Amino acid sequence: MLHILLYSILIAFIAISCKNNNNSGSAERYGTQGDSIYPEKMKIEYSKNFTIDYFKNYKVISVYAPDDKRDLVFQYLLLPENVETPKGYTNAMVVRTPVKSVISLTSLYLGFLDKLNLTDKIIAVDKKEYVSSDKAAKLIEEGKISEVGESFSLNVEKVLELNPGLILIFGNGNPLVDGNPKLVKNGIHVASTTIHLEKSPLARAEWIKFVAAFFDCEKEANVVFNKLSENYNKLAEMTKKVDYRPSVFTEVLFGGMWYEPGGDSYMAKLLKDAGASYLWADDNSTGSLNLTYEQVYEKAHDADFWVNVQTWNKIGDVLKNDSRNSKFKAYKTKNIYTYNALVNRYGFYEYWEDGIINCDIILSDLIKIFHPELLLVYKPVYYKKLAD
Repeated sequence: MLHILLYSILIAFIAISCKNNNNSGSAERYGTQGDSIYPEKMKIEYSKNFTIDYFKNYKVISVYAPDDKRDLVFQYLLLPENVETPKGYTNAMVVRTPVKSVISLTSLYLGFLDKLNLTDKIIAVDKKEYVSSDKAAKLIEEGKISEVGESFSLNVEKVLELNPGLILIFGNGNPLVDGNPKLVKNGIHVASTTIHLEKSPLARAEWIKFVAAFFDCEKEANVVFNKLSENYNKLAEMTKKVDYRPSVFTEVLFGGMWYEPGGDSYMAKLLKDAGASYLWADDNSTGSLNLTYEQVYEKAHDADFWVNVQTWNKIGDVLKNDSRNSKFKAYKTKNIYTYNALVNRYGFYEYWEDGIINCDIILSDLIKIFHPELLLVYKPVYYKKLAD
């Protein structure tokens, strides 16, 4: 379950800036001079952590540190095969597009690739057990998608043998830091993202455009994201009018600590948009808060709802975690919900693979939990109430 727990406990970020800002003063940025070879472009609306700039015959992705300084972390120079490398991008990774094949070292990208109809471009994943995509699972059975291990136990020789056009990982946003040095040294292109550090569900989902840029799938990404954002914003607008906003807390005690999402995190934003009152909403942290049991109980003992309880399935699991949990109001009223309603054939949660790009569905689930009167005929997809 390590890949799942990483989302709950990853709280540190090392901002590594490029010394050269890599801006080309001689290049023709699209919209200022000349025509572009890209008939459709992607505009970044929600994410503050990356941008995509279009020029006459190439594009540049810039990844930034997710803080107020917004230092440049890394750049990708995306060039068609017949285009010469422009000057001024000495620190950028040059990637020829469209990319022909990809390895995903975390299942969260599979949801993006599925939505973009690029599943057939996947030649390897970290572990097949983590895969929920029916298309990818079929390709694994057919031997068309290999396993190369997780980042910390990567089969480097296998990756070199496969020679992918791109490897997708997440971390600090700098592939020279997040990627395996041997792969980078041998010319394997590694793309690193900071999806987990975004401050809103739509900002996280917008990284589909980052992935799409490598495959020249601008049109497909715009269609997917525009529909998603329209649905999400309509749902969020519904809850602005509610008079009652139930109090809510999340997560469970794990390893002696309780990792509550910061008040400036995507989860805090999601709960707010769902019409709930998150108990740590006033906090300004983006990552997780390291709290003791006592700190959580003091603030949440009388909360109306308890959500995101990870691996729990039954009410009995609540007390197995800690007998003191019986004192929470949410336990007494049985208002405890988990996001494991959908699992793949190995028991891993689909929430982690395609939940990011289906954040409108997740929002619908939470609205149904907190304000069922707003979605009378809706049936939750990812979330379920703990069984008796």
